[in-house]
Amino acid sequence: MLKALESLQGRNIKVSKAQMEIINHDKGPLWIIAGPGSGKTETLVLRCLKLLLVDYVDPRAIFVTTFTEKASKNLQDRLILYKEYLAKKFAAVRDVDLTQLRVGTLHSLCNDILLEYRFQKYYNRRPMDDMEQLLFIYFHSEIAGPKNRITIQHRKLFKHFYYMFDSKSQKIIKSDNIPNRWARARVAQSLFNRIIEFRLDVNLMKTKGGVWSTLAQEFEKYEKALDNYFRVDFAHMQSKFLEFLNTPLGESFVKGGAKHNDPGIMHVLVDEYQDTNPIQAEIYFKLAQRKPHNLVVVGDDDQALYRFRGGTVESMILFDQMCKKYFNVSPRKISLIENYRSHPKIVAWCNSYINSFEIMRKRGARVTGKKPLIAKSTIKGNWTAVTLLVSDSEKSLATTFAKLIKYFYHKRIVKDYSDCVLLVHSTRETKRWTKAYADALREIGIPIYNPWARKFLEHEEVKLALGALLSVIDEQKEYPQTPKWIIEKCEEWRNFYFNQVSKYKELKKYVMKASQYIHKTKRGKFLDPHLQDIFYHIINHEPFITWCQDSEKALRIGHITSLLEAYTSTPVPGNSAIDFGTLRIDANKDGQINLNWLFRFYNTFVTLLIQEGICDPEEDEIICPKGRVPFMTVHQAKGLEFPIVFVAKINEKTEPSSEHIIEDEMRPFCKTFIQLQNIPVDVRAKGDKIRFYYVAYSRAQYGLFLLLNSKEIIPGEEIIGLGVKDINCLRNVAIWEF
Repeated sequence: MLKALESLQGRNIKVSKAQMEIINHDKGPLWIIAGPGSGKTETLVLRCLKLLLVDYVDPRAIFVTTFTEKASKNLQDRLILYKEYLAKKFAAVRDVDLTQLRVGTLHSLCNDILLEYRFQKYYNRRPMDDMEQLLFIYFHSEIAGPKNRITIQHRKLFKHFYYMFDSKSQKIIKSDNIPNRWARARVAQSLFNRIIEFRLDVNLMKTKGGVWSTLAQEFEKYEKALDNYFRVDFAHMQSKFLEFLNTPLGESFVKGGAKHNDPGIMHVLVDEYQDTNPIQAEIYFKLAQRKPHNLVVVGDDDQALYRFRGGTVESMILFDQMCKKYFNVSPRKISLIENYRSHPKIVAWCNSYINSFEIMRKRGARVTGKKPLIAKSTIKGNWTAVTLLVSDSEKSLATTFAKLIKYFYHKRIVKDYSDCVLLVHSTRETKRWTKAYADALREIGIPIYNPWARKFLEHEEVKLALGALLSVIDEQKEYPQTPKWIIEKCEEWRNFYFNQVSKYKELKKYVMKASQYIHKTKRGKFLDPHLQDIFYHIINHEPFITWCQDSEKALRIGHITSLLEAYTSTPVPGNSAIDFGTLRIDANKDGQINLNWLFRFYNTFVTLLIQEGICDPEEDEIICPKGRVPFMTVHQAKGLEFPIVFVAKINEKTEPSSEHIIEDEMRPFCKTFIQLQNIPVDVRAKGDKIRFYYVAYSRAQYGLFLLLNSKEIIPGEEIIGLGVKDINCLRNVAIWEF
């Protein structure tokens, strides 16, 4: 199989000794510690192919999961490509049906299996994404309710968990006032999800009393609302799946026999295991309970980035202990340390960087006995691959950054502007983050690609669609009890529509016809069209039809449609028969949409759009369009590689975040066999920041540039992005000071 794949054009499949050991692993749990650029996903794909095409394992018996939809699609595409290529050479594998393979994100697999086996407690449930969950909490949780319903117990809860709120809300809490509903809904969402993800004992929380009892009671009310309206969020989807696995039917699903000729689960393969949370780890161990416990996990504790989503690096670091506790066996451990991505000097820098911190050498910070990376890429040459740019002016740093990119392009060092990337903690184009760098590139005519700058509402297709919608449902501009800043934004969308609509006669005709229909409807009557129907009609006219030929505009039109759908599908409290997309004429006035409905629309959906600062949707097929320099966070760059990488803001502070603090607070209530480690909060905070920069640096292939604003350095303070206190101590790194 491997010999045949070597001739597949464009893939360059060559297997190292360590990779071959993984592919040929016989049985039992396997612990793969895979450094950046080591080909871990390729190895996982090849092992899966070996099980399918060489060992003839039933595809239904293999459970393969990874962290994101994009990574899942990439994994599936490789499996299909390789299998189809091999089928041309080996007739025996042509009938292997990859569609029977259980592969995807854990959420998607949980949903599919629960539906397939008709688990009663999941019957007729509507899955909610993060936005739908936030809207549901806003309307159905007392924590996020109107201020006049907030109790003394709620106030105590806000004060206790004030660190979970944004800085503006924290000031409001300190002044003994109540934060706005969206701020409370976001915190409730985070707390509720963690109760599930960390497997907390709700009864123990009640026994504790105080704010923990209040939180437990609010959580139970939220769960009751989910049941009443047949909704399920991502966290509860996993909880339902674990509950299913503990039933007789779930046991048969794992061991075989749940259906006629059902093989059960024989192999579990997990990619990006370092970002697994406790309930997910418990699910994987439950799926692999069948002897000889073929659980294969692949990951790198040094690349754990998703604590803010509940991920705990302990799942990776303590995998051997978990196997002994759950399976009573020790896993086989294989390290992939050959880096096939980067210049040797970049590899050396990554090794020296992460090892320069004393805390990363402490027990529990990393996998025991971690080996350094070995440079194995075909990239050779004695140029300066790692450069530190130092200036007391961020504008000077940004100007140099832009000139370097222009130089690399004109000298053909890179083929396209998209071969260079700026990585930073936040890509918002503000003075604090990326404005200087964006301005510097634009000044010399270099376009940027920054869909994560939270400028979604500034695009013409979004403004035109929203302006047209407002012109239908609130032609008279009632804006009942709507804040001035919301009205100003809505007027901006209306004005954009009116300034543009003369060019699109059919769209104008529809908007006028729809608004006239509302005017002619008598008071108290329900309207036939749903809000979503009106919006669908709007985007079914020009210029939206033509705009949909442009992939980026089409994505944004689809995204605003899905956001509106999330709002309109939210059930109205106390009335499960209707949702917020149901339109009704006001009881006191003919031809006018109900004022209470308009109040909710402006003060919930529109407010959410503006306050959240919506990002552009990402296109799975395109990392970055040609001809533009991408600005990315490290999370967005995970799994990617670029010829030239610039990393800004390398002297960020390492103060503990809310994710670190809440872990400490919730640890005593954790009931899962995978316990959260009792590592000091400041150590965990610093370790996560070190991992953040390590992942950023390891994206680079040919050149890595670190951008340091020395004006922001406090004398004697450690520069977290360098790993040393004195920048002159750096070795094998070019330093440009200006």
